[in-house]
Amino acid sequence: MSQFPTTRDDAPAYLARYEARRRQVVPDVDYDDGNLPPYLLRARERSVERARFDQLTGEAPPNRSEAFARESAAPRELQLPDSIRHRLAGSVDVRLIRHGQTQGYITDAALTPMGRWQAHRKGQDLAKGASEGMTLKFLYAPTPRARETAVGVHEGVMQALARYGIDGVNVLEPVVAPEFDNFQAYCDGEEMDVTAAFFKFATVLDHFNNVADGARPGWMVEMDRFWKIEAGGGDPITHWLTHPMQYIEPSALVVRRFWKGLSRYVAEGPDNQRVFVCTHSGPIRAVATHAVGHDPGEPYNLEDVRIRMFKDLDRAIVTYRGRGVEIEVPTMVTPSWYA
Repeated sequence: MSQFPTTRDDAPAYLARYEARRRQVVPDVDYDDGNLPPYLLRARERSVERARFDQLTGEAPPNRSEAFARESAAPRELQLPDSIRHRLAGSVDVRLIRHGQTQGYITDAALTPMGRWQAHRKGQDLAKGASEGMTLKFLYAPTPRARETAVGVHEGVMQALARYGIDGVNVLEPVVAPEFDNFQAYCDGEEMDVTAAFFKFATVLDHFNNVADGARPGWMVEMDRFWKIEAGGGDPITHWLTHPMQYIEPSALVVRRFWKGLSRYVAEGPDNQRVFVCTHSGPIRAVATHAVGHDPGEPYNLEDVRIRMFKDLDRAIVTYRGRGVEIEVPTMVTPSWYA
């Protein structure tokens, strides 16, 4: 009798491994949804392993932590259906990227050492999607933290292209783009970034408390409401997204401003391009909220909203935290109240 079986009723090794992975419970991954598919659980487990490695490697950032590294290494969780994939041919890949960790929000501050590391790391990750003949554009809002983020992402891309041996990529220098500025506040007859507006508000408030008589002007009332929410541990961006205000730029207008800028820079070409926009969390969140129909939450530092703009620039797919939605670019239609 042969020592080898002539029939096989057990699963092949690769199938047995697959079935074992399906039954595997991933440890030490603190996510709410326990019904995720095995491939996503494995991806998240690898992100945790990478996070722990980042705590030990000599290239780890200042004040490194597993929580930050897990966020920066989190997998992209979008699986587009076949009905959409074929329409993506010739589309332009755009990323709205939140700036890195900043020194503070009571003034128009620059990045911390951690923030600069975050930007450099993001650039290294983005470089992996580049290929020969592609043009990479870097745009940033006119604030120090957005500019430093764009510079860091650009440097990370350049370093990674050299490391991975990716040749023939046209990498443009970062350019300031006012269309992607933070939402503005109208303070005492002057428009300014909402962060800079807080500094002015605090200065004028001190004057009012000491010497001024009479009621405070409307812009001070709205700024006071806005910043008291943050001081109390709340979310002022939620207030901005959901409450009408007269002295702070409405979120709907910010969304249209962003789409107008995206349409402009994408239309300038060339065809094979990717556009990286370093900007602020409020406008990014407003763009995502408009697309998905609800507030999906605050982006982390260097987290991005991904946009695939179709060739005609009339429609796009907006992706944020695993959900992709096809929308009409809102600047294609202009009602009378936007005139």
